[in-house]
Amino acid sequence: MSNFPAWFNRAYKRWSRSQAGEEDFIAFCDLLGYPPSKVLGWMQGEFLPEKPEVLSIAGILGVEVYQVLDLPKPDPELLKIYGSFSHLSGQDRSNLALALLEIEKIFEEDNISTKSPEAKEIIKSTFEKYGLNR
Repeated sequence: MSNFPAWFNRAYKRWSRSQAGEEDFIAFCDLLGYPPSKVLGWMQGEFLPEKPEVLSIAGILGVEVYQVLDLPKPDPELLKIYGSFSHLSGQDRSNLALALLEIEKIFEEDNISTKSPEAKEIIKSTFEKYGLNR
């Protein structure tokens, strides 16, 4: 059994204590971009987060979630991009995670450098696909 639920609960408590005012569980779920039922399932160990969900969790609670889940970390450049959009919440944060994972897959399959001009076009078109061009 994964130790993810214990880690996730501790990380949530740290996050909650760090918030000014009365941040609650619903606000946390919205920030992650997932419904309370899913987040509660992670907390209770009913199921584990999947790849895009892990990226959302990493963006809020830290990249150590990859180690806890015994997953390889995503490309550091994609993590930087994700961090640049930390103001997003709800569905936009979920869409960002999906877009970045798709971008990472394209880069790996086509052996594209994240610093190449081609990469910028791929990022732009993928963001548009997921409605992140507003």
